[in-house]
Amino acid sequence: MAYFKLLYSKYLLATGLLVLAAAVGWFYMKSSSGWSSEASIPEELYQRQILSAAGRDELLTRMRLGKLRIQEQDELTQTIEEESSNSPAAILAFCAEAFAAEFDYRTLDTEAMTVALASASDSTSDIKSSEAKTKYEQAQQRFKGDTAAFQQWYYEQLPARLKIEQAIAAEDSMLQMGWTIYPPLTQPALHHWIHEKRSVLGKTRTRTVQDLYELNLIDATAYKQLQSLLKQDRLPTEVQVCQKAAELALHHAKYAKNKAKQLRWLQRLQQAGLLSDSQHLRLLREYQPYQLKEPFELLAYCEHSQIIDLRHMSRKPQELYPILFAKLSTVLPNFHFTDLKVTVAVKDDHSDLLTQNVTISFWADGRLYENTFFQAYQRKDGTDPTSPLGAEVGEYFHQSINRWLADQNSLLRLYQAHTPDAQSIYGNERLGLIALTNEQRKLWGTKSYFLSSESHDNRFTSVNIEKLIIWYQKLGLLSHLSPTQLAEGRQEALRGEKTDFAQVLSCFPNVIYELDWESANPPYPYDRVTRRFAAISRGAFVPVDVQDGFGATYPEKERVSFGFQLRQQTYRTQLKVQSDWLDSEFFELIKRAMQEQYGNGNFYPCLAGEAYIFLTPQQYTDLQKAQPELFAVTSTDE
Repeated sequence: MAYFKLLYSKYLLATGLLVLAAAVGWFYMKSSSGWSSEASIPEELYQRQILSAAGRDELLTRMRLGKLRIQEQDELTQTIEEESSNSPAAILAFCAEAFAAEFDYRTLDTEAMTVALASASDSTSDIKSSEAKTKYEQAQQRFKGDTAAFQQWYYEQLPARLKIEQAIAAEDSMLQMGWTIYPPLTQPALHHWIHEKRSVLGKTRTRTVQDLYELNLIDATAYKQLQSLLKQDRLPTEVQVCQKAAELALHHAKYAKNKAKQLRWLQRLQQAGLLSDSQHLRLLREYQPYQLKEPFELLAYCEHSQIIDLRHMSRKPQELYPILFAKLSTVLPNFHFTDLKVTVAVKDDHSDLLTQNVTISFWADGRLYENTFFQAYQRKDGTDPTSPLGAEVGEYFHQSINRWLADQNSLLRLYQAHTPDAQSIYGNERLGLIALTNEQRKLWGTKSYFLSSESHDNRFTSVNIEKLIIWYQKLGLLSHLSPTQLAEGRQEALRGEKTDFAQVLSCFPNVIYELDWESANPPYPYDRVTRRFAAISRGAFVPVDVQDGFGATYPEKERVSFGFQLRQQTYRTQLKVQSDWLDSEFFELIKRAMQEQYGNGNFYPCLAGEAYIFLTPQQYTDLQKAQPELFAVTSTDE
């Protein structure tokens, strides 16, 4: 009945305009081409009751036509090469695809999806959808809340394919899995590629590993690894079994090539000063059979780096960060700080959660460094059911350290390094810290989530930022601010790490307005943004009698009126209602009004068109000449 309850639950979700889909994917694995037994494998997979006849024929067709494709991804550069292959890894990848497709075949109730689609569109123009919807609504009324009777009726309506899994005896216990719920946008194509005596929910995963080994699709080493993963409950379904088998088959087939490639990379790390001669030799000695070193593991061998075990460290920021700072002596030997202070502030987000922010300050080389960053969310009731095993480290805890490095005119920056674990793609159990130059950073490639993003631009030192502020004052960009606002803005500009001119300007109120074009939400969005433009104009744009036809709730009309008065001249236009997107015509009207009524200034786009700043023609000329990146069409990363 557990399987029936799964199907029944999926119907209930569908009638609620949702469809249950497994949070399971598969990726094409890479492998070497050419294999002596490839012609017979589709039939053998069928005889072993892994593939159905249709699955066998699909695999055979792809192999004969050269359409069995695999992808090989370079872990450092993240580049992907695709090629045709009939290798064991490619065949195993097809098996993973087949199991994933079969999951949909055995669990997706297309009639229930039809009901959901009809309900979502509230349309009865499709006769089939209308009939299905009526059928289920009448059944619900007929059973009058008798859930058991409705379940029995519902089960009797199911097509045979939705009863396949229930007929399979459980050779392995089914592990609890997570599910992702998506709205039913379309009805997917269904493929029956797995034999009806083979489970897709994990009930035959041990036998599947055994069969793959006996068919010589995996070697003895991979077989042992898969058995170990099964015992650890890390392969909950046959999809994951085949995915991991494909990964291991590929790894073994390509090992010689990939190890040679990694050894060349280690040599480049050595030449760049990241690996000492002794550590390089130690690395070479410690290679195990079929082992390739993960980039994160290499930090333990590198100069100016350290791997920190977070599992036994305090989760209290006041205790955690002093320990991390103490460990920096091996990463940045010349970083000498005093008066380290860690304070925590909790903000109410008007939900069940509280936002915890941390401020770290210290003195170094006669200057105070300070930055505030997000630490974690906390439940108001004090519970934390998903508490990670390790201490949580703020993503930006090290910003002031990199500001100090910039102040020293150093080429180095401190990076955080992450490695995935069972809890997170970033990992919560271990943290890496490494000091790198920009050229050294490039050697580590572009792998997502591995290294933090840092700027090596030494233009934004503390001294240079103070000079920038003085220049902005002379230029007149801060003339609207009080002495208190100027002092607070200066203090904010010197906090943390600044990596571009806009970040410095944004420390001062009403200088730059970052406009969210997807903010046409009631009440009165055009009145709201118009007043924001007025605020950054330093008194040049003072509209009165702003008329926002959008109103206090979402308008039902396709167009709404918008207008204002500027220097006794009335400006009006009609704006399109485009869901929650602002119509750019409102801004065109503001610009026209400014050109006609003011003449000596206007609003200029900056930050790649994501923000606006008010400037006179001379101010624009001076800024464009001195800081052209402020007005660049596209953003640039240092």
